[in-house]
Amino acid sequence: MRGCVMFATLKKPVFMKICALPFSLMLVSSMSWAIAVLYALDLGANTFQVNLISTIRQTMGIFLLVPFGILSDRLGRKPMILYSRALIVLGTFIYAFAGDPNHLLIASFVGGFAGGGVFPILLSMIGDIAKRGERREAISTLFLFSSIGMLLGPIICTLLLALPQITLRSIYQIQIIAQIGILLYMVKQLHETKPNTLESERIEYRIHISDLLHQRHFQSLLVMSFLYFFSRSIINTYIPIYARIDLNLSDVEIASLSIYRNLAIMLIRFLSATALSKIPIRSFLISALILGGLSGFTGFLANNYISLVLVLFTSGLSYGATAILGNTLIARNSTSQNRGVANSLYTFAQSTGNFTLIFTSPIADGLGFVPMFLISGATALLATTPILLRKPNR
Repeated sequence: MRGCVMFATLKKPVFMKICALPFSLMLVSSMSWAIAVLYALDLGANTFQVNLISTIRQTMGIFLLVPFGILSDRLGRKPMILYSRALIVLGTFIYAFAGDPNHLLIASFVGGFAGGGVFPILLSMIGDIAKRGERREAISTLFLFSSIGMLLGPIICTLLLALPQITLRSIYQIQIIAQIGILLYMVKQLHETKPNTLESERIEYRIHISDLLHQRHFQSLLVMSFLYFFSRSIINTYIPIYARIDLNLSDVEIASLSIYRNLAIMLIRFLSATALSKIPIRSFLISALILGGLSGFTGFLANNYISLVLVLFTSGLSYGATAILGNTLIARNSTSQNRGVANSLYTFAQSTGNFTLIFTSPIADGLGFVPMFLISGATALLATTPILLRKPNR
């Protein structure tokens, strides 16, 4: 059956070892994502500092993403993924013992040297070992495992915070131990997927970057990614602040919101690899972007916990589908020689979109949250434009 294809890839041990990583990484990371804004607020951060803490890592990644992609193509995937993860562990250690917002800024700065994290490299590894006909299913499987971890992380975080002896800081301290374990797993179980490149065969990467940037399909994906992730960053950052300041929800309630968003991400990723696998990518992608726009526009109507759940669930459906489809198109428009660079450029566009969030602080402080949700909806809808104007390659 077509719906079982995604599980067929797991019969290969190398696929299973790679897919175990996004599951464990997202489980651990999403525990802190659910409380990151609350933690910063408790340490005395204002709206601008919250935005800066949220974006400084992406800012650093903007400068390092492409060099990291080049190095992963040249030196191999495993060395770069180990280096990246080690720096993230260090950043989490600083986070766990922070005493004021400046410490969080330092932690984000350290994490920024990780070069955009491990996901661009994991996607390159999947692209290396998956055949053309199974890439969509393979990428969907990778993201499905990621989504399961993203769902479990906030659930565990919420249950822990319900215990009187557990604080927001305790979550980060637990996270350190788990991340060290994941790093040891990478050292022992992860194998290189990129064939060695001889010195005489090394490629001039400026030519590869130029070739990619001159492809109309690739340009469309970069513009779409920038606009969509700017929209998504607004939702992810301002919903928790809005929930605490305007709606006076508890920390447990706010942390639990991530459960519903991540549940939606997991469901759409499962369906995209099974029941929705026959839908043309272009139509599916446009629908996902429109759904993201609707979640932004309805954000300002949310005035209680249940309505926020609906907004984030809709946003999760949109993001889950967009992430799979965008990365599938990147894999189709790249080769093993330039796949690391291609994924890095795509993530560069995402990070730039996330960074743009910082310029919204004066709007939120002066006009409140309603204009922010309207901007989020309009930007997500605008992200459909490059896809509508240029039909992606199948």
